[in-house]
Amino acid sequence: IRAEVSMDQEEAARVVSKYELLALPIVDHEGRLLGIITVDDVIDIIDKETTEDMYKMAGLEEEDRVFSPSKLSIQKRLPWTAVNLLTAMLAASVVGLFEATIEKAVALAIFMPVVAGMGGNCGIQTLTVVVRGMALGELEFSSAWRAVLKEVTVGITVGCVAGILVAVVAYIWKGKPMLGVVLALAMIINLFVAALAGTLIPLALKRVHLDPALGSGIFVTTFTDVFGFLSFLGLATLFLRYLV
Repeated sequence: IRAEVSMDQEEAARVVSKYELLALPIVDHEGRLLGIITVDDVIDIIDKETTEDMYKMAGLEEEDRVFSPSKLSIQKRLPWTAVNLLTAMLAASVVGLFEATIEKAVALAIFMPVVAGMGGNCGIQTLTVVVRGMALGELEFSSAWRAVLKEVTVGITVGCVAGILVAVVAYIWKGKPMLGVVLALAMIINLFVAALAGTLIPLALKRVHLDPALGSGIFVTTFTDVFGFLSFLGLATLFLRYLV
């Protein structure tokens, strides 16, 4: 068991973990020993790689620490904040398409953040599981369909349970059964989209040779916001006569 000098340090750390080694020989392309990496080295690698993944999922860089100079933190965070602002405007534009519906059924505005928020939470949960699975070598393209199927199943199931609960709350609060039905259906649709986006986005980034964690959180929440508002307000428009 050995690792070539060209192997990525994260992959080498996985080899040490897989075979429970105290040290791993490092060789050149002709199999000549160049040195070793030890368990201590692996711990440092895992710590660094995990931190890198966490930061990239949030659109941050490792130089941005708790006590980094404010100027540095501002410089590092502004680019992704600008991207997030653009994606937020995309979600806002979807809401703008249904202004007339919201004016006729103001209660819809109360529940819009619920649908979008639940979708965002489900998407980030799925994304975290998938990115970590890829980092540990548990998830490859050959097994991607199984991961997609599993996460979509979880998303739809959680969406059904959450949808029924929020439908009951909406009915008790506002006394309109159809509002509850619309909420439940929108919740199921959005959690399905969240699970799909949380799985496919990091896989797509890896396919084009980018870090799967690179800003994934921002893209996933964009999908859940857009489809959350679109499904909820679209269904509300369809059944508007039962809501006013």
